[in-house]
Amino acid sequence: DSEIELRVAGLAGVSSGAKAVILNVTAANAASDTYVTVYPNGVARPDASSLNIAGGQTAANLVVAKVGTDGKVRLYNSAGSVSLIADVTGYFI
Repeated sequence: DSEIELRVAGLAGVSSGAKAVILNVTAANAASDTYVTVYPNGVARPDASSLNIAGGQTAANLVVAKVGTDGKVRLYNSAGSVSLIADVTGYFI
């Protein structure tokens, strides 16, 4: 498993006061069956998945995620390696 944090608030036109973001999350080149969870930085990871991927598959899902108090979200990959692309399509203040 692996995890990354991604700053979203205050960048690329997203208000620094954003409380949640709408992300189009795409997973590509999955080495094995896995799932990705998107959640606010600074809190415990939830048990729910945001995107499920089969090995070798490319898949996308629209995700609404709360933003951490530091302006970041976390993307957790449960197994193997996968390339992740997260495009902000909107936000809530």
